[in-house]
Amino acid sequence: MSNRVAGPRGRGWTSVRPAARRRRALAYALALALLSAGAAAGAAGLFDFGQQNQEPVIPDPIPKVPDPPDTQEFYVTKLATNRFAIDPASVAIDAERVIRFTLLVTSSSEVRNVSYEAIRCSTGEHRLLALARADGSWVQVKTGGWRKITNDDSVNRPRLVLMWRWCEGDAAASLKPTELVRRLKDGNPLAP
Repeated sequence: MSNRVAGPRGRGWTSVRPAARRRRALAYALALALLSAGAAAGAAGLFDFGQQNQEPVIPDPIPKVPDPPDTQEFYVTKLATNRFAIDPASVAIDAERVIRFTLLVTSSSEVRNVSYEAIRCSTGEHRLLALARADGSWVQVKTGGWRKITNDDSVNRPRLVLMWRWCEGDAAASLKPTELVRRLKDGNPLAP
């Protein structure tokens, strides 16, 4: 009996021994198991793959849900149908220069969504920390991590505008929240 079998798609002949096939299959299975274990360990936070472990500090209690007259609206783009505002009293900068703030998004039908968020200037990322309920309380967001703020993402355009106004280089433009609020009030509308 010969160990020669037809090659891929019946072309040519190749010599494949059953023991060699078993070793190769075992090696693939072992490599797959090791990769899966490494991915699971990374997801569980056992390894730091070069990511910064800066977690924004969520104050206890989170600032109250603001009333619309107490907010500062800001321009996002002429194409936006929603209105965007921040609560000046909620703007804070922690020791790692992560900026925390309350963002209000009001639709053209006056439906209002309020979120407590953070921007990390050093990496150009944002993170959703909590969402406001209709009764004025907050629910902390446990899932989701830092997400990159990109120029071509229309959903995150208000965060991009805030990053443009509040970040200089890889750090917050100021350590004073009042200065960040002033930077949002001042200036011309930014390019879309």
